[in-house]
Amino acid sequence: MDRVGRASPPRSTAAHVRIHRPRRFRRRGPRHVADGAAPEAEAAPRHPSPERSVTALLAVLLAARVLELGPTRAQRESAATGLEFPFAARADQELTSATVRLAADGMEKLEVVVNDEPVAVLSGVDGTREVPVPKELLAERNSLGLRLKGADGSCAARPGAWRALKSVAVAVEADPTPLPDDLALLPLPFFDRGYDTDATVPIAFAATDEAPLAALAASWFAVDAPIPLTFEAHVGSLPDSRALVLVAGALEAARFGLPPPSGPSVRMIDHPLHPGSNVKLVVVAGRNRTELSTALQALATRTRRLAGPEVKLDAPAARTQPVPGEAPRWVGTAAEVPFSAYPGEHELSHEGSAPATLSLRFRVAPDVWLWPADFVALDLGWLARGSPRPRLDVEMNGDFVATLPDRDHGRARLRIPRDHLRGFNELLVHVHYPDPDPCAVAPAQGDPPHVEIAPDSVLHLEGARHFSMLPDLSLFAFDGWPFTRVADLSETAIVLPDRPAAAELGTALSIVARMAQVTGSVGTGVALLPASAASDEDLANRDVLVVGTPGDNAVVARWADRLPLRFENGAARVQGPPISLDLLGGLGPLLDQRRANELLSRSANVAAIAAIESPVTKGRSVVAVTAADPSRIPPFSAFLGYARARTRAGDLLLLAGDERAMFRVGGWFGLGQLDSWTEARWFLASHFLLLLPVAFVGAFAFAGDARRFFALKRKRRLAEGEQ
Repeated sequence: MDRVGRASPPRSTAAHVRIHRPRRFRRRGPRHVADGAAPEAEAAPRHPSPERSVTALLAVLLAARVLELGPTRAQRESAATGLEFPFAARADQELTSATVRLAADGMEKLEVVVNDEPVAVLSGVDGTREVPVPKELLAERNSLGLRLKGADGSCAARPGAWRALKSVAVAVEADPTPLPDDLALLPLPFFDRGYDTDATVPIAFAATDEAPLAALAASWFAVDAPIPLTFEAHVGSLPDSRALVLVAGALEAARFGLPPPSGPSVRMIDHPLHPGSNVKLVVVAGRNRTELSTALQALATRTRRLAGPEVKLDAPAARTQPVPGEAPRWVGTAAEVPFSAYPGEHELSHEGSAPATLSLRFRVAPDVWLWPADFVALDLGWLARGSPRPRLDVEMNGDFVATLPDRDHGRARLRIPRDHLRGFNELLVHVHYPDPDPCAVAPAQGDPPHVEIAPDSVLHLEGARHFSMLPDLSLFAFDGWPFTRVADLSETAIVLPDRPAAAELGTALSIVARMAQVTGSVGTGVALLPASAASDEDLANRDVLVVGTPGDNAVVARWADRLPLRFENGAARVQGPPISLDLLGGLGPLLDQRRANELLSRSANVAAIAAIESPVTKGRSVVAVTAADPSRIPPFSAFLGYARARTRAGDLLLLAGDERAMFRVGGWFGLGQLDSWTEARWFLASHFLLLLPVAFVGAFAFAGDARRFFALKRKRRLAEGEQ
C-alpha cells in the first residue's frame, strides 16, 4: 500500500550522493601489511572538531541491521540451480561487515556466493546457518547467490530443491559517510528511497503556536515520499540527529545555534554538533513568521528543483482551488483512463527469460461506489515476443484474477470483484517462463524475450458514483477519508490541546503528512486550532480531527458523551450504541460493545481512534485520536496494520497493549449522492430487519388468499359430488 508514487520527487540531479561524497578507498585483493607509521597517519579524523562525539545516533548507525531477502514463492518453486538476492547499504553509509543467515529444512549441498566470489560451501543444511562475508568483497550494491551443488561439486538440478529453503537474510553493519550540503540529495539523509521501508523525521520549531507551520512543513516533506513517515516534534530545542528545522527570526536561530536568516529560504547545513558528517539539518527560515510562512508556501507550490546548499524563495503564485473528490494522485472516473495516463511510474514491460512481475500501482477516490454491481471490467492488452512464450497470471490486491490466453498478443476482458478494489490498488501480472534444463549448455542467444502490458488497457471505472458510509476508520487510516475529499485540506480543522505534548504534536503532523502522500497535494489549507479557541462556529462546515485526551483537550471533553469511547478515572469503557434505525441492521453494534469492553478489561495501556458524525454540522465527520494520558498516545503508525474486526468498517479502533481491534458501536451516515432507487435498495440492504414486518405482512396476505382459494376449490368439489 505505501509504495504508490515511487517516482522520484522534484529534486535536482545536480548533486549525487555517490559522486559528490568523499571518495571511498576499497581494495579488491589480499590486504597488504602497512608499515608501522601508516596507521598512525591514517587515524587522523577527516574533520577534526572538539564538538564531535559519539552519540546515540551513531550507535544506531553502527548497529547491525538484518535485511530479509526472501525467498519468494516463485523462487521456492524454481528448478534453477541458483538464486540471486541483491542487497545494499544506504546511500549515505558504507558497509563494513555482512553475515549471511540461511534457514533450511534439509538441503544437501549449497554454495554461497557474494558478488560472484565463492564464500562458503555448506553441507547438510538443516536449521539456521550463518556465513560471514569478507569485508573486501562488499561493494555499494551487492548480489548474494546460492548454488545447488552435487557431491562432486558439479551442477546439480533437483526439481523442488528450493522448497526446503525457508529464509534468506543478511545482517549488515555500516559506517556513516559524510554528505555535501546540497538540497538535491533530498530525501537523504532522512531516508533512502531504494533502501528504507519507513522513516522517522524529527521536526524542530521554536514554540507550539508555530504548529500550523510545522504541519505545512511535514506535508511538503512527505508529499513525494514513497514510504510511511513518522514525524517527531521538538519544541524549543534541536534534536541530536538530522532534522527539519523551522526558524522565524534571528532569536530563534540563535536558540538553535544556527546563523540568522536573511529572508525566505531553505538550506541544508551540518548539525552544529556533527560537522562534516551525514547528520544534516534542512532549515526553512525567514526573518519573521510571515517570511517563514512565505517560504513554506513557496515550497508547497514550487515546481523547480531544489539544488545547492541554499535556495532563496519568492512569494508563491495563487493556487487554484481543488475540486472536491479529485486529487493529483487519483485516477479519475469521469471518462475512460488508459494505463498510460495513470499518475506515477509503473513497470509495464519486461525483457529476458527470467521470471518477473509487471506492476501497476494506483489510487482511486476512496468513495468510488460500485454497488449493486458485483464486478468491474478490466480490458487488458498484452504483447509477448520471442521464445519461449510465457504464462501470464493476473492478480489484483493479492487475489488471483485470471491466466491470460496462451497467445503472442491479444486483449482480454476480465472481471474484478467489487470487494477487491480499494483506495490504493496493485495490479500485478506475473510472468512465468518454462524452466529450462539448468545444467544444459546455454543456446546461442538472439533477441531476448519481451513482454509488455498494452498502455491503452483500461479499468472501467468511468461513470462510477461517489458515495461512502461513514464513519469508516479503515478509510481514514489508509486513505485519510473524508479529510482528503478536498486535496489541500481546506475543509479540515485539527484541534490540539492548548499545551500539546510532543506525542500529540507528532501524531497530528504524521496524519497530515499521510494525507499528503495519499492525495499528492500539500495540505496548504488545513486549519490548526488550540482547543480553547475551537468554538462550534470555527468547526462548522469542516471535518474535524481532534488529538488529545479529555484532560488536556477541551473539545474531547465537550464531545465525550458522543464519542464511542469514554475515559473515567483513568479507565476506558465503550458507551452503548444509541437507539436508532441503525440497529435494524442487526445486533452487531451491541455485540461489538461487549467485545470491546472485554478487550479493555485485559489492558490498562489503551489508545484509540474514535469517529462520529460532527455535532455541529450534519454530514461532516469528527475523528478523535485519544488516550487516558497524553504520554500514552502512540505514533500514528502504531494504528496501521491488521486489526481484528467483525466488519470491514468501524467507528472505534483500539490499541490495547499488543492487540489492535476495530469495532462498530455507533450509527452510520452517508456522504455523497445516489439515485433514489439505489438509495432505497441500499437502505433496505443495510437495515434488513425492516424486511421482517414486510415479510410477515406478505405471508399473512398470501395465507389469506390461499385460504380463500382452497375454500373455493373445496366448495366446488362438494358441489360436484352432490350432483
